[in-house]
Amino acid sequence: MNQLGQRCPHCDTWATVRHSVELSPTVRALYFQCRSLFCGHTWKSHLEMVCTVTPSAVARPSINLPISPKSENLRLLSASKADPRQQSMFGENDE
Repeated sequence: MNQLGQRCPHCDTWATVRHSVELSPTVRALYFQCRSLFCGHTWKSHLEMVCTVTPSAVARPSINLPISPKSENLRLLSASKADPRQQSMFGENDE
């Protein structure tokens, strides 16, 4: 099972999320705690959704996450291959 975490910036021991708070539909505040009893460092991080890789089938109009550039390029490439009007730059067998 995967568990969200990161390394402590002071001792490099794995730290885990002890608490989180939703700040907006695309941002959460995460409170981390170092697992080392000798260190004991706790800190706050932000987890933010920055772009869409695969669009939602039930997208909310109020959420505006841009399409990632690579995803957009792949979508355009796929659409151009399906378009019979789009000519190939490399000839008939460009696969």
